[in-house]
Amino acid sequence: MKKPELLAPAGSMSTLKAAVDAGADAVYLGLNQYNARMHADNFTWETLREALDYAHLRNSKVYITLNTLIDDDEMMDAVELALHAYMMGADAFLVQDKGLASYLAEYLPQIPLHASTQMNVFSLTQSEEMKKLGMERVVLPRELSMDEIRARAELFHENDIEVEVFVHGAMCVCYSGLCLFSAMNKSGSRSGNRGSCAQPCRQSYQIFDGNREISVSGKAIRTGKLLSPKDQSALPYLRELMSIGVDSLKIEGRMRDEQYVTAVVSAYRKMIDAICADRDSKEVLEEVKNDLLITFNRGGDFTTQYMQGKKGPDYLSGEYVGKYGLFWGDVISVNAKAGTISVRSFLPDPPEKGDFLSIRDKEEEIASFPVGKIEVERDAAVVKGLHPDAIAKLSRGMSVYRMSKKIEIPKDKIRRTPINGVFRKDGDMYEFFVEVSEGAFAKVSASCKTEAQDLGDSEPLSWERTEEQLRKTGQTPFTFLKIEKEGDFPIHLRISNINALRRDAMAFLAEAILEKQTEGRKRDFSSNEEPQNTSVKPEKAQIVIADYIDMGRITGGYDCGADLYVFSALQITRSGRIRYIDELLSIEPDAKVALRVPGAYKDDMLEVISKAYDLMKSHAGKRFVGFFGTNIDEKTVGLTAGANIYNRFTVRYASAKALDYLYLSYELTDDQVRKLAVSLSSDDLSSYLCVHRYGPIEWMQSEFCPLGRHQAHCSICRDHPEVSLCEKTSEKSDMHHDDRLDIVCYPGACRADLFGNARNIISAETVSEMVMMGIPTASVVRFMNEDQEERRMVVDSLSDMDIDDEGEEWYEY
Repeated sequence: MKKPELLAPAGSMSTLKAAVDAGADAVYLGLNQYNARMHADNFTWETLREALDYAHLRNSKVYITLNTLIDDDEMMDAVELALHAYMMGADAFLVQDKGLASYLAEYLPQIPLHASTQMNVFSLTQSEEMKKLGMERVVLPRELSMDEIRARAELFHENDIEVEVFVHGAMCVCYSGLCLFSAMNKSGSRSGNRGSCAQPCRQSYQIFDGNREISVSGKAIRTGKLLSPKDQSALPYLRELMSIGVDSLKIEGRMRDEQYVTAVVSAYRKMIDAICADRDSKEVLEEVKNDLLITFNRGGDFTTQYMQGKKGPDYLSGEYVGKYGLFWGDVISVNAKAGTISVRSFLPDPPEKGDFLSIRDKEEEIASFPVGKIEVERDAAVVKGLHPDAIAKLSRGMSVYRMSKKIEIPKDKIRRTPINGVFRKDGDMYEFFVEVSEGAFAKVSASCKTEAQDLGDSEPLSWERTEEQLRKTGQTPFTFLKIEKEGDFPIHLRISNINALRRDAMAFLAEAILEKQTEGRKRDFSSNEEPQNTSVKPEKAQIVIADYIDMGRITGGYDCGADLYVFSALQITRSGRIRYIDELLSIEPDAKVALRVPGAYKDDMLEVISKAYDLMKSHAGKRFVGFFGTNIDEKTVGLTAGANIYNRFTVRYASAKALDYLYLSYELTDDQVRKLAVSLSSDDLSSYLCVHRYGPIEWMQSEFCPLGRHQAHCSICRDHPEVSLCEKTSEKSDMHHDDRLDIVCYPGACRADLFGNARNIISAETVSEMVMMGIPTASVVRFMNEDQEERRMVVDSLSDMDIDDEGEEWYEY
């Protein structure tokens, strides 16, 4: 069985060293710009140099995260950053922005690229695109099942692309790269796609009956931490992932401390090695899982719902989203006078002095303290460490949780580079040759020599004694697998000579490895010209696209004067809805229609989406233009905002794919859109640039439904067709923040999207300038709760190119 790479997070120099020492085959880290964890300590050029040297000397790789969207003004800086880090010895770069990826693939193909999970490579059809983008590895979405992972691993491997799977850490409730919650919420200054997610999914919310315009007086259906998943641990699926041939197993946690990183990396190192040696018993699995639960979990357990391919109601963490601990036992008696608590234990591994315990009454913590002294007898333990006044507040039956366990890596388990040695003699000179045995620096070697010594009356050293000294690598990053003596000869050396020979050989080998990490690397750009787009431009300079978010909420006819109408592929097949499309096409003979597919979806949705395509094609014929989505395939004619088109480089990349419609990112401001447009040549575009003019947008696209919470045979969304979500101002308050979100549920798929206000509405002035520059432009309006008259008024206002800022009230939802 192939042993996969164990990939660990490094948010600082100290955690990088902890990860490598604990057994990580590779680490991923960010510099102070363009990475998805901008609030981690991160690395400077100086500490990156130290990180590269430390990891490479211990046979670990270093990957640099460039996994954010890049603004036009930042692009060349990001390219230079990548090139500089590459020349320093970085092993690969995780990239989200396809504009950056396409630029690096075109002009700096020597730089190894990995498609980050934020690039949202969810579909089987994306392998060819990833190959053309120069990706050596793809990080798969966390929502995939084992069957879906297997299918993608096989396909990507056929294209010589590695696959990386997330195995441990925090779960995002939204598909990665598709979450705008933090970017649109409150001040809007904490964009997840720009590395500053504020984690709004961990807050308290209420779900109300009725849409967000009327839910102020609606009935609260649900209250609590409605969007906070448990952490994932793939321990039960580790052997299967390895048998599939997954190339890299990723641990999340660049915001975590050294203790967390040490504990998690060492746990997975232990399990991977045990599986390879067929020693992965249930007892070992249980022991490792308990250690991980103590280290950190939310809600008392881990989730594997997506991997197992079966949704269930235990996906969320519950009301306490912080460190939960591991249930250890129940309080059976207290003695405040003696300062002791007696605990009935249910686990074989008791806490030790210094470990923290938490005592709770139901979910409320009553006391927390470090163990001062513990005496264990059979299934009970007597614990000291809590003040008598605090003990007096405790009572029999309260739950005791273990919150910490000191993890130390034994010296013989600390990661080192395995090497082999040969000791030989040439004339009066003794030589010690050393060579790296495996990994990225295999075959790198060094040697040093020393002269034979006059030992006088002393006996020559035995080979056994010589080998013993040569093996003493001490604090160096090396460990010997074997040392051979080449030939039969006496060893006329002193122990001090042997020690010096070993030290010099280790030093020379370290120098050789550090030289090797940058050997053959070139700064050269492969070309100086950008590829030109020769496709034919659209006939009309400006059009209006009307996107109907939720067909179930539409009142009146669908016609409102738009040039193109977009409907959900997950809703169009519902009984009777296609007849409204027939009416629309009859009333507006020049109008066209399209289907919007989710920004990401599971394989079991393919049949539903295919049926929607066939149904629309049979009714609309050539007036049906195809799919709008984030994945480029033969049925896709437009990329939605989930494709994260954030700069002119991504525009050029996507336009060259013969797509007709390109939605710009909802995160671009009016000024950014104007600057992007100015930077484009009219020859760059064969597509409509689609800008948001009116209506709500997806704040979150998720496989999780906060209304039904993955309950079996759920029909809640049918009983409550219009619901909205509000954030509470505090845990105990009934007050709410101003932002309210519509929840659009998709029965059958058991998934949901959250829709809220768009922070960036593109102005009529900017649209006019784009049209004047010769850029084909589409004004996009998105309808949710408007009646037909309102929809017509909105479209009429946007169709008038003479509109001024007085019409701006129509653009605010």
